Amino acid sequence: MRPHHAGIIPASPTLRSEMEAQRIPGLALGIVHGDRIVHVKGFGQVEESGPGVTPQTPFLIGSVTKSFTALAIMQLSEAGRVQLDAPVQRYLPWWRVADPGASAQVTVRYLLYQVSGLSKATGNAYATSSDIHDSALEDRVRALRDAELTQPVGRTWQYSNANYWTLGMIVQAVSGQSYEAYIQQHILDPLQMRNSYTSQAEAEQHGLPAQHRYWYGFPVAAELPFDRGGLGAGGLSSSALDMARYLGLYLNDGRSGATALVSPAGAAELQRPGVPIGLDGAFYAMGWEVSQLHGVATVFHDGSDFGSHANVVLVPDRRWGVVVMENAENSPDEFFGSHRMTSIANGVTGMLIGQQPPAPTSSSTKLRVAYGVVLGIIALQVGGIARSVRIIRWWRAVPLQRPRGPLQVGIRVGLPFLVSWSWALIVLIGLPRIINAPLPAILMGLPDLGYPLVASAILAFGWGLVRALWAIRTLRTPGQVSGAPRTAPTSPAEHMTSR
Repeated sequence: MRPHHAGIIPASPTLRSEMEAQRIPGLALGIVHGDRIVHVKGFGQVEESGPGVTPQTPFLIGSVTKSFTALAIMQLSEAGRVQLDAPVQRYLPWWRVADPGASAQVTVRYLLYQVSGLSKATGNAYATSSDIHDSALEDRVRALRDAELTQPVGRTWQYSNANYWTLGMIVQAVSGQSYEAYIQQHILDPLQMRNSYTSQAEAEQHGLPAQHRYWYGFPVAAELPFDRGGLGAGGLSSSALDMARYLGLYLNDGRSGATALVSPAGAAELQRPGVPIGLDGAFYAMGWEVSQLHGVATVFHDGSDFGSHANVVLVPDRRWGVVVMENAENSPDEFFGSHRMTSIANGVTGMLIGQQPPAPTSSSTKLRVAYGVVLGIIALQVGGIARSVRIIRWWRAVPLQRPRGPLQVGIRVGLPFLVSWSWALIVLIGLPRIINAPLPAILMGLPDLGYPLVASAILAFGWGLVRALWAIRTLRTPGQVSGAPRTAPTSPAEHMTSR
């Protein structure tokens, strides 16, 4: 597929407005219609004061990689080397999860549709890994032997990177090649995706933009780890031009020009709605999601890394395909439901099917409230510490005002300790369970919320213990025997002013 620039795509002003509203450093857009690439363009900078983004600039595509892994499995299926409804253990005899019986029931199709029972938390367990060893993929998949399934096999959709780690390992085991070599030889090379890479280090040598995380609405460049063990679930890099070629494959019955990567039936099966994902009218296919946009059926997927973002959208009935990639990821904004980065590709797609250009979006009100709550909690902690210091000093100076009896001591000493440690446990243990990600991943993905929360938890843990010990020691210290004032001040404030 060669670029064909006939016609004007009215996307550039909208993209520039969104980039300004969201402070996106660099962005690439590709649009394909049928068998033609009709628009590819770069916006912004690769690095601050560096070269501009071009259609050939590679970006990390995150979980968009899952569709590549699914495509590889479909190729092997059509070659008679993988049966989709065969158990995983036919191809990986050593593969297992914690439940031996469930291990034997998981099929290749269950992995593709994300209904194996493996959880989101299991898939996020290695989110901050920087393992680049040759054995990284196999080591990762073998580690699933301790994974507990959270749903019965084949029943409930749960988005888990662990499913696609395993699929990547199947590609590797069946083909006799590394996952990287297979993807290069059977997908990237046939599609002439010359600016696409299976290694982040190689992509960096060819202009991969600096990644950015958001701190309070502002992108900050960051060096983030590359996890070779999770490559099949999210880790490929590609350019807008290459991704336009790739999307054309799904709009043309599995062909790119004269090159067929899968049969028309295989291409259709990859995009067929497979299992409901719990949202009205939304389904998971094989490495794709299926839903509607403006009343039109779409096939799509997003790819969110800690410092980059990608979205691909297909409108099969109208033969449009859109890819948008940014060298930033506003995880706080996405986490609180704004999905502003995702909305860019949806906005361009909407214009292609006749919708009005959307107005630039604003940050989530929920996110601003969250910032206020977290900073407010820290302010209350600091104020509470200052007050506690005054109170305990008051108890030391004025023994008559100390709490007496188990009930008073419990309320004045035990309750603050309980509250402080409960908050620490909520943040350090509860929050990772709620988000289904380990604490280091929260710090990496949500730095402007994660670091203040962890600091607050550590402060609560440490000060809660110090306050309790200091208070107990003070209460056990005998009061004054002689020279004690006849009338004691009745509050710390009065005590301070009586000096």
